[in-house]
Amino acid sequence: MRASILLSTLAMALVAQATSLTGLRTLVLLDTLDDADAYTDLWSDLEGRRFNLTINDASTPVSLTKYDRRLYDHLIFLAPKMKEYPKGMNAKAVVGFVAEGGNVILAGSSDLANPLRELSREFDVEYDNRYTSVLDHFNYDKDLGKEKHDTIVVSPSTQMSKIDAIVPQEKLPGPILFRGIGHSANPKNSLLTPLLWAPQEAYSWESVNLDESADQDPLIAGKDISLVSVMQARNNARIAFLGSTDMLSDAFFNAPVNKQGDKETVNGNRKFIEELTKWTFQEKSALDVVAVQHHKVGEAEAPAHYRIKDNMTYTISLAEYHDGEWHPFSADDVQLELIMLDPYVRKTLEQVELDDQSTVGTFTTTLQLPDQYGVFKFTVNYKRPGLTYIESVTTVGIHPFRHDQYPRFISQAKPYYTSAASMGVGLLIFSVVYLWGGLDSSVKTTKKA
Repeated sequence: MRASILLSTLAMALVAQATSLTGLRTLVLLDTLDDADAYTDLWSDLEGRRFNLTINDASTPVSLTKYDRRLYDHLIFLAPKMKEYPKGMNAKAVVGFVAEGGNVILAGSSDLANPLRELSREFDVEYDNRYTSVLDHFNYDKDLGKEKHDTIVVSPSTQMSKIDAIVPQEKLPGPILFRGIGHSANPKNSLLTPLLWAPQEAYSWESVNLDESADQDPLIAGKDISLVSVMQARNNARIAFLGSTDMLSDAFFNAPVNKQGDKETVNGNRKFIEELTKWTFQEKSALDVVAVQHHKVGEAEAPAHYRIKDNMTYTISLAEYHDGEWHPFSADDVQLELIMLDPYVRKTLEQVELDDQSTVGTFTTTLQLPDQYGVFKFTVNYKRPGLTYIESVTTVGIHPFRHDQYPRFISQAKPYYTSAASMGVGLLIFSVVYLWGGLDSSVKTTKKA
C-alpha cells in the first residue's frame, strides 16, 4: 500500500503544477470589448494565477468543443445584455460543456436578457424580472447607492453561508458591495447552495419605476433574495451564479464601504471574488482517493474472497487540493457502507493521526462481516457542500461456510436434538413391548361352536 500511495502522490504532484485541476484555458464573454477596461483588476488576478484568458464579445463566433474535446476549461459570462449567443454557441452547448467537466461563472445585472435567463433555468436558478434591482433603504452605500439605494452592503457574518470550503469568512477584510438583480435557487435541488443573500430589510423592485407609487408587494424580499449561488454537478463541474457584474469591477474592488450610519471601512469584494473563482475553477476544495486497502485481520493482502462473519480491516487514503498542492484531508464523518442492494453495515471511519511527514489523510476501521453471503460493495460515498464528491466502490465476494466448517453441534438446535432422541427412545420401547410384551402363554383360548 505504501508504494501505491507514493506513486499516487507523485502523479498528483505533477498535476498540481497547474493551479487549476481542470486546466487554465478560460473564455470570457462580454457585451462589448470596451467593457474589458472595467475589469482590469479581475484579469490581473486571474492571469497572476496563470490562467490563459480569451476575451470575446457576444458578436464573435466561438466554439466550446472540437472533435468532442473541450477547447476551454472555464467559461465566464459578463454579458448580461447579450440578446443571442455568439455563432457556434447555444444553451445546449453550454450544458454539454458542463457535462464534460467545464466550469462556468454567470454574472447578471438588472438588464439581464433572455439567453442567460434560459441558461440559468437549466440549472434550477431563476433570476427576477428584467429591470428589477435589489434595494435596501437601511443597508446601502452612501457613495455608490446614494440616489436609488441600489448598492447594498452585505455582511458576511450574517448574510453568507458558513462553508469554509468555498469562501472562508475570516479571509474577507470587510463587507461586500452588491448592485444588481436578485435570483432564487430551487430548494429541492440538493446540488445548489445559496452562498450570499440579501439583508432582511432588502427587497427586489423595478429600478426604472422607483418614483411611482407601488401597487403590489415585491415578489421576493429579505433572505429569499439570493445574490450569489453555487452549484456542483454530479461530475464535480462547478457553476457560480452572480446577480451583479459590478461586484467584479474595478470600481467595486477599490471602493470603500460607506454604509449609512457606520464608519467608512474597506470592502471584501476582491477577496470574495478571488475565493469564489478559486473554488469555481477547482483551485481548492478538490478531493481525491489516493489508495484503498482491505484485508482480513492479521493478514496484509486482500483475499480472493471473504467468508461470512470474518473480521476485516478497511483503509482509505484521501488528499485535498488547495494552494497549488495536495495536502492530507481531515474529517470525522467519513463512513464505510457494505452494500448488497441495501446497506448491511454502515460504520464511521477513524482517522489515523497525522504527523509532519503525512501526505494523505488515512481513514480506517475494523468490523465483522454480516452473516449473509453474496456480492457486496465496500462503498465510501462522501458528499459535503463545497467539496468534490468522493465515491469509492470496491466489489468483493462473501462466501458461506463450507460443509466441514460448521460446528458439529449447534447450541440453538438442542430442542431438535432432544426431539430426535426422544423419538428414537420411544421407537425402541415400542418395539420391545410389541415383540416381547404379548399375552401370557398359560392363558387358554376357547373356540366358539
